[in-house]
Amino acid sequence: MQSSQVFGSFMPTRWTLVLRANASSPEGRAALSDLCAAYYQPVYVFLRRTGFDEDTARDHAHAFFAHLLQRGFAGPDPERGRFRSYLLGAVKYFVIGLQNHARREKRGGGMTHESLDAGAEGSPPLMIGDATATPMAELFDREWAVAVMNRAVAALAAEHRGGRSVQFEALQPWLMGDDAASHAETAKKLSMTEGAVKVAVHRLRKRFRELLRQEIAQTLDDEADVEDELRYLCSVHG
Repeated sequence: MQSSQVFGSFMPTRWTLVLRANASSPEGRAALSDLCAAYYQPVYVFLRRTGFDEDTARDHAHAFFAHLLQRGFAGPDPERGRFRSYLLGAVKYFVIGLQNHARREKRGGGMTHESLDAGAEGSPPLMIGDATATPMAELFDREWAVAVMNRAVAALAAEHRGGRSVQFEALQPWLMGDDAASHAETAKKLSMTEGAVKVAVHRLRKRFRELLRQEIAQTLDDEADVEDELRYLCSVHG
């Protein structure tokens, strides 16, 4: 979703629209809906790792996003900053609510409830609002990084439809550090010179980084944070 309205000196991102236009407004709700659809997977994986089976995790993920879209915001909160940080905090609260409900339903029934960081020996229970990195928070951020990069790759693939799709498929492994054929092998496959392949890879990587920055910017409220967020996501992606 794009908007022609300008806040300050730059085009508002989706998260900026949510915060400044308010999630209860038409454009704010549309922006939040786009973000929720884009970043469903990190929430689903987070729920799976808390112990829910696939079907239950999907049901809970849908319920979580439906609740998020319905309730909106009372007003912008400067501390939210990144949609990633907001979403992680919101899903933590949601899971704790599910756990509390289960405890009320199963009082004394022998049902065990692991903390959100269960499995990490010596880890304290997850505290909402705790800025300290935890195994579950790190998992969420890794899944978030994968989702961001997958969206950038999909956007890049869309730019290479038709006659350019064969070249894109051959060069794509160089984007994410996957095992790729040698430049010479790829050149032979594409009927190009080795030098032309190297140039094409360089251009493709440059465009990928541009699209990655654009995708990251949509989840921030300040353009100045884009490079920091890009470095962080690349580091957690591994």
